[in-house]
Amino acid sequence: MPDPDEVAPRRPLPAWTTTPVPLVAAALAVVVAAVGGAVVGTTLPWGDVPLTVESGTVLLQEPANGLASFEGDDGTVLGLDADALVWSAGSEHGEGTPPCLREGREVAVELGYRWVRLPDGGSSLTPVWMGC
Repeated sequence: MPDPDEVAPRRPLPAWTTTPVPLVAAALAVVVAAVGGAVVGTTLPWGDVPLTVESGTVLLQEPANGLASFEGDDGTVLGLDADALVWSAGSEHGEGTPPCLREGREVAVELGYRWVRLPDGGSSLTPVWMGC
């Protein structure tokens, strides 16, 4: 039986565990990660993009589902979901159907929209804000 006070011989550790990582390589990895994150963050399509705001009139056609149509002063015509908008009316702000819209009545508004790039290479005009 082995002596309990005797220490077992140690096996040597693999070389990769005892070699120090050079400080330059670690610093380079941090810089590459920071630059890569900045490039990805600034090229994403939903970044900080200002809205295009256009004046016109909106007609709420179906209050139950928010179906509305917008006709811009320049002739632009859009269908939109009024329930999906962020709105401003005087000092009030909110989400959903703006309080100034009434079924079957044209209302003068400002509509804020943005162009969204689609995966297939096309784009879609997406209304996101309405000012009454």
